[in-house]
Amino acid sequence: MEQTSFHSELSTSTRRRDPAHISLTKCQTNHICRLIASRTKQWAMNRGRRNKWIYWTECIFGRFWKMDFVSPIIGPIVESLLVPVKKHLGFLVSSTKYVKKMDTRMKQLNVIAQEVQDERDKAVGNTEVVPARVEPWLEEVKNLNERSNLIEAIGCFNVTKRYKVGKQSYGILEEIKDLEDRESKIEFTHAQRPLAEVGSTSTQPSTSTMGTQDNFESRDLIFNNALKALQSNEESHSMIALCGMGGVGKTTMMEQLKKAVEDLKMFDLVVKVVFGENTDRTSLQKAIAEYIGNTLVETTKDARADRLRKIFEVKSEQGQKKILVIMDDIWKEVELTDFGLSPLPNGLKLLFTSRFENVCTQMGVRIASIFRVGVLSGIEAKTLFFRICHLDGDQDELQRIGEDIVKKCGGLPIAIVTIAKSLRGNKKEAWKEALSNLQHHDLQDHDNIVHKVFEMSYKNLKREDDKAIFLLSGLFPDDFNIPVEELMMYGWGLNLFANVHTLTDARIRANVCVENLIHANLLTESDVIGCVKMHDLVRAFVLSNFSKVKQASIVNHDSMASKRLISDSCERILLKCTGMSGFPVDFNSTNLSLLILMDGYEFFKLPEDMYKRMKNLEVVSYVNMGIPRLPITFGHTTTLRTLSLRSCSITDDISFLGSLCNLETLSLVDCNIRRLPSAIGELKKLKLLDLTGCVDLYIDQGVLQNLHSLKELYMRASKGRPVRFAKANCDELEKLSQVLFALELEFYDNELQPTCVSFKNLERFRISVGCELNYGEKYSFRNTLNLVAECTELNESNIGDLFERTEELRLQVKYMIHLKDVSLHHTFSQLRILHISKCAELTHLFTVDMANGLKQLERLKISECPCLEALIGEDSGVGLVTLKKLNYMFLEDLPEMVRVCDNVVELPEMVELKLAGLPNFMSIYPDDSEMQPLFKKEGVTPKLEKLDISNMENLKQIWPCQMNHLEEVVVKECGFIEVLFNIDFESVCGMGKHSSSRLRTIEVKQLRKLKELWRFEGVNESHTLVNSFRDVQTIHIQSCDNFTDIYTPTTTNFDLGALTTYFNVTFTSMEEEERERNNKMIKSNQEKLFREERMKLQHLHLHLLIKTPHSFLILTLWRFNLSHV
Repeated sequence: MEQTSFHSELSTSTRRRDPAHISLTKCQTNHICRLIASRTKQWAMNRGRRNKWIYWTECIFGRFWKMDFVSPIIGPIVESLLVPVKKHLGFLVSSTKYVKKMDTRMKQLNVIAQEVQDERDKAVGNTEVVPARVEPWLEEVKNLNERSNLIEAIGCFNVTKRYKVGKQSYGILEEIKDLEDRESKIEFTHAQRPLAEVGSTSTQPSTSTMGTQDNFESRDLIFNNALKALQSNEESHSMIALCGMGGVGKTTMMEQLKKAVEDLKMFDLVVKVVFGENTDRTSLQKAIAEYIGNTLVETTKDARADRLRKIFEVKSEQGQKKILVIMDDIWKEVELTDFGLSPLPNGLKLLFTSRFENVCTQMGVRIASIFRVGVLSGIEAKTLFFRICHLDGDQDELQRIGEDIVKKCGGLPIAIVTIAKSLRGNKKEAWKEALSNLQHHDLQDHDNIVHKVFEMSYKNLKREDDKAIFLLSGLFPDDFNIPVEELMMYGWGLNLFANVHTLTDARIRANVCVENLIHANLLTESDVIGCVKMHDLVRAFVLSNFSKVKQASIVNHDSMASKRLISDSCERILLKCTGMSGFPVDFNSTNLSLLILMDGYEFFKLPEDMYKRMKNLEVVSYVNMGIPRLPITFGHTTTLRTLSLRSCSITDDISFLGSLCNLETLSLVDCNIRRLPSAIGELKKLKLLDLTGCVDLYIDQGVLQNLHSLKELYMRASKGRPVRFAKANCDELEKLSQVLFALELEFYDNELQPTCVSFKNLERFRISVGCELNYGEKYSFRNTLNLVAECTELNESNIGDLFERTEELRLQVKYMIHLKDVSLHHTFSQLRILHISKCAELTHLFTVDMANGLKQLERLKISECPCLEALIGEDSGVGLVTLKKLNYMFLEDLPEMVRVCDNVVELPEMVELKLAGLPNFMSIYPDDSEMQPLFKKEGVTPKLEKLDISNMENLKQIWPCQMNHLEEVVVKECGFIEVLFNIDFESVCGMGKHSSSRLRTIEVKQLRKLKELWRFEGVNESHTLVNSFRDVQTIHIQSCDNFTDIYTPTTTNFDLGALTTYFNVTFTSMEEEERERNNKMIKSNQEKLFREERMKLQHLHLHLLIKTPHSFLILTLWRFNLSHV
């Protein structure tokens, strides 16, 4: 009853008042204090503390209170002490009122929030700047709404709940007031947001982030590598370039990369500017500034550049923010200083797209950061074409025509897309016409787009030499391997090279032109060394400009169009003569300067007066023309400068060639001529004579002596039948060698001795002593020495004068203990390939200094040297040995070899390592055991892709080492290996569960003790998915008697999703001999075994498929114990 009275008395003083704003009079204050004193006294009495509490209560609130002077002092203190009390009492008393007020104010705030949200969306849609306060303000409103909705309903008699609800509602009201105040300070300026600014809203990365939008495998690899380079923090990737021929899709890929980096928020700003063929520096500076939301008011070039630099520095916040600047379609070198980008500000990266690789390298892009965008594969090209055409599946004839069109497009996306769009919805006749135009090199009927692409690239070539070689290359047939040496000879004959007076300079100029055209993506590199290729559509562009270049390439001579091309106005003709009986009789071109005939039948007929009508002919080339009957009038072609008869059986006497008084290059390669008549000596202007492949050749006396202008002589024979030198020939060659610049010659099985020949002026050579000059690469040329002799013979011949210019060296030398025995005072600074074999006394090859001096060495093979102990030894000294460019090493049959070097050897570019017949090694890479390793240190071959080991009888282990690039492992006849991959997961250099191994193929043969492929340490998680071998496609196991485990408890968790072929065959010795005698019988038995064991294999096959879904194609088990699986 008293508690109720107290509440009623107190509430009378505070009713309808906010506890935070109650103000009491003196009388009210005194009244409240007396109430509190009274209730405190009563409370103390009830608890047995009567005397103490009564005394103090009466002192404070009784007698002491009656003193009037105390009230003005104590009143304010009491009032301030009561503020929190009144506030918390208000939460209880006014809770209902607070809840209602909160609901009302929350609705009003939501209306305001919706207006702000609408304004924000409008700004985003208009690419305007959204005030920085907006996003956090909206987020707070959202959170406040969620909290207000969580407030529970008020219970009438639950004091605690009423108090809690009142307190929460009151707090939300305070936050609403704060949000409303802050909203009043938000101001939308409607200023445009910089285009470079990456959006702040959260978005999920699109599919393009993980690959190109067309999902073409040839594109995805380039895309992902370029994206990784953009993510990299390495300085070498600060500038990145996409290069490729016009229309190949560089800009498309750039746009996909731009979207990917924006989706992944890799950069804070992404700037893109298109340069194009004709660029104005001022407008580009303005475009960059506008992209990042600035304007340039400066008028001078330097001032504008400085302003851009300062802008980038401010925007990047001194490297704290990342900026990507994309420069699209660059045609010539850009001065980065003009755009404030040199030196490159911290946190800034550049991405270029260009047709010209050399432009990118001139601007500072490293070769490793240039990503070459090539043409589409055949399947990808067809997919793209028919996707655009929307061709129905039942239109078989259009399907066939379309496939032919795609072939003529050569995988070039711009051609495929342009032609496909023009044919979409058209009838069959339009498709046939399009194919016909492509077959006849008419590109201009397809919206002129494809033609324009190549025309722009052609016009952008700055040098006339480049243009001339480009047009000359267009003569060769589709997909033809164009020898660069032939381009040089034809170019020399046609006087295409300005200010070039020697063949040496002409060859240099031709190679420079070819390199420029490759960088401009108008020519492409060939798989055949020494050759290049031209894309079919680029060739079509050349030939479609017939009126300008006046040249024709007649491959399909049956067509009427091809016959029309052979006109009197033609200046250059290539005629493929397959199926033709002879040259067109009615051809009467007096303007013809170049004629190439190729692939004719044995008795291809040429009109007798043919060359009499061709008065301006400068170059004639017969290639693979059988047994051509050369017209008598051929010798009256006085303007002829280049004559090439390659792979033709010349049975006639060629003395009439001596009347070609202006002939400067004569090639008789593989023409089977048996005699070089004395009349050839009449060719006083002849600078190059090529007799390669002319077996058992006899040279008339006086021929070599009379060729006063000769600078290049090539006489490599074949089939073990070299040139037959008479004593007179040797004397003539001795004199001639003193003025020769290039010589290809064999000192083998003839009278000629190396001591008779001068080598001091040779800059281009291929020479053998004591053996044939075998050379597999038909069109390439490296300065080569192939020496089979004794040390003293080589030292007496002065052939060592050529060592400093030698690129390929093959040695089989008696009494040579180390390489210095033959090199004396000479170095091998240009050496790229070194083969050492059958050197019985050789104990070591290099010293440390000599090894470190081999800065160009790329390939090293050493075999059958029974005394060799080390590659680098004796006077090794102290220090690291680094063979910087060595990418291939083969060590074979070296029974005494115990080390590579006492020092640490690093092979940073090693790609392929082959080891065979090295019995003293127990390990390839070192570990903590006492086993003798080949290398003294781990990680010496970080880029190794192929490892081939055979016949190492004491080898016990290969690993551990860093093998992230390894793609193929072949191990044969190594008797002590029990496990192929013995890897510690905890090792930092091993192939751990999260490593990025590229291993594709595992092949093991005749490892008699092999028990398992994989054995791991440091793996405790039974369910850990191992990704180290997820790219393995083929596992081939043969004649491994003890091999039992395909899967172990660890390897059952392997990700082998790429595995398509598993092959396991075990033979006894007798069975292996039988297999070699009759492979067909074994194959038949194998098929029989499959039929017999089919039911047993089903369980194993299912188990393997569980681990390798979708991909298993081949499973072969031969003499395999199924119970071990």
